[in-house]
Amino acid sequence: MRILMITNLFYPRLGGSEQVVFESSRRLALRGHEVHVLTERMQPEWPLYEQVESIHIHRCPVRFGNPVVRFGSGVLQAARLFKHLIAEYDFDVLHFHLTLTAIGVLLCRESKRVDRIASFYGPWDEEELVEKEVTDTWQPHHIKAAIFRFLQRYVLQHSARTIILSDYSLTQVHHLMETTESCVKIPGGVDLNRFHPAPDRNEVKKRLDLPCNQPVLLTLRRLVPRMGVDTLIEAMPHLLDRKPDLILVVGSDGPLRLTLESRVETLGIRDHIRFTGFISYEDLPLYYQAADLFVMPTKALEGFGLPTIESMACGTPTLGTDIGSNT
Repeated sequence: MRILMITNLFYPRLGGSEQVVFESSRRLALRGHEVHVLTERMQPEWPLYEQVESIHIHRCPVRFGNPVVRFGSGVLQAARLFKHLIAEYDFDVLHFHLTLTAIGVLLCRESKRVDRIASFYGPWDEEELVEKEVTDTWQPHHIKAAIFRFLQRYVLQHSARTIILSDYSLTQVHHLMETTESCVKIPGGVDLNRFHPAPDRNEVKKRLDLPCNQPVLLTLRRLVPRMGVDTLIEAMPHLLDRKPDLILVVGSDGPLRLTLESRVETLGIRDHIRFTGFISYEDLPLYYQAADLFVMPTKALEGFGLPTIESMACGTPTLGTDIGSNT
């Protein structure tokens, strides 16, 4: 089959949903399917087209600025790129992953002649409110969230099947749709050729310039309020009272980074916290292998928690909050 994956976030930055799309695409390509990905060019140095692991990646340029410009550009550029691709390739399946680019594709009448499925990773509207820490019911974010809810529901309603990763995700879809009969649960998985225990944990620590004689905690969470990294950092002084040589590696990036770094300075624990920024696809297994404990501090809406099973596959125990699919 010739399959088109549609998502606004993709390689080379691979968060949870992006990792699922990447691995699904790679495995389908290994089975002999022709897999294309329509996505956005998030960085100007990224090529508009490249082939990675037999996956054909097509990127549309988008304009970043105020939310209206960002949204309009994302939708229109996705529609434009889709029209170009559908004229060149006879796709058998369109697989929607994230809503923004999916809307652009669904605006094109050419999409109606192709079978469509969707993957659901979380409620876009609720994530918006939680990540913006909205409490006032009349804030503009509620209008934005209502639009997100309408658009995500529209994508699911125009897909023959909806793939979910967990039972918790099924309850979230139920809040969007009158019926969940179209939902199919396919849990996320781990590539055991990449994620496996290291023969010597200390050797991996040396490679990553981490101390061999100190316990290392690892968290891989986007730096937004919902992910709970701020709570973990606030807990560090109490942990250091019991374990003074503890190190916490924060392996991601996001809008809260400067705030969190400032808080680390205020708490006087700078020598115990390391912010790595985004960890590359190649280095990700090494960090799991080097850690003595992986921490999943999510505050809300944990749809699956791919890092949990990746960490366990590397032989590293995991501690998570009792939230969503973590339960």
